[in-house]
Amino acid sequence: MLLEEGAKTAVKTCMGVKPDEDLVILSDDSTLNIGKKLKEAAFEITDHVEFFNLDSYGNRPLSTFPDVIKNEVERADVTFWTAHSYEGELESVRQPFIENALAGGRHGHMVNVTKKVMECGMTVDYNKISEFTNHLAQKAKDVDTIRVKNEQGTDIEVTFSDKRRWVPSDGIYHEPNHWGNLPDGEVYTAPLTMEGKIVVDGLLGDYFPNKFPHSDLVETPLTVMVENNEKPHSTQISCDNDEIEKEVKDYLSKHECSSIVGEFGLGTNIFLENFSNNSLLDEKYPGVHIALGDPLGGDTGADWKCPEHLDMILTKCDVWFDDEMIMENGEYLIR
Repeated sequence: MLLEEGAKTAVKTCMGVKPDEDLVILSDDSTLNIGKKLKEAAFEITDHVEFFNLDSYGNRPLSTFPDVIKNEVERADVTFWTAHSYEGELESVRQPFIENALAGGRHGHMVNVTKKVMECGMTVDYNKISEFTNHLAQKAKDVDTIRVKNEQGTDIEVTFSDKRRWVPSDGIYHEPNHWGNLPDGEVYTAPLTMEGKIVVDGLLGDYFPNKFPHSDLVETPLTVMVENNEKPHSTQISCDNDEIEKEVKDYLSKHECSSIVGEFGLGTNIFLENFSNNSLLDEKYPGVHIALGDPLGGDTGADWKCPEHLDMILTKCDVWFDDEMIMENGEYLIR
């Protein structure tokens, strides 16, 4: 029952699907049931729904974006991606999917979505999330410096540029060329500078949650030292779990840009209380997330790109907007 409720929230509330609109829903074998629930919810509104299983087009990861899907996505008004993330597909499939979806439509990105994620993250009041998210984004636009600390040892100072946009990702996407992750609730930008120590005790993004759940990072947090030169970048990676340290170092060595800080974000889904081991949902948890790699330039205005984007989620943070403390131990002090 909750899964069906979450699918209806995604289709009706978040994407605002209309009777005359064309939809494309992309799933894979692991998310087939969720994709079908989205399709059922969509068919309650419109008859124009195309459904694809990405695993039907070759062994994953795919190296190219299938033309048959591309053609349907280009003409769709609304699209959903629910398929799982595979190493190497961000550049070859996911980014082209989003770019084509936004040519004239709007997009709900639900990568790695699970039944638990749908039940926890898509059955909440998105009107309230939208209100708080936009309020926080307005405050952030006037901030010169953000300071983040937590008991685990995080201590960073971040500055921002008025040439880069703070994006309120509030889960309401009713206008063409708009998109966001679902479940949603965050504000983010590409920072100008960052310096200090990041201790990742929440979750790592991309395909890492499948290997290292939240409990692994609680027991053996990942430490990332960030130095600000021409662009802020990671200079030292360390972890008491040798496997985590090696995997992250390998990931960040793929391209020259992989270790550059591309995103600073604050989770605004005020209804979330626990981690789910799914970065799609957990980065919306009230707290801080920082990404190395792609700065989401189409949204933030940053003038560079990267094939990688590694979210790092921190917990129980204290956050200051200039001299105003807006979060203490992971709890917002503003409403």
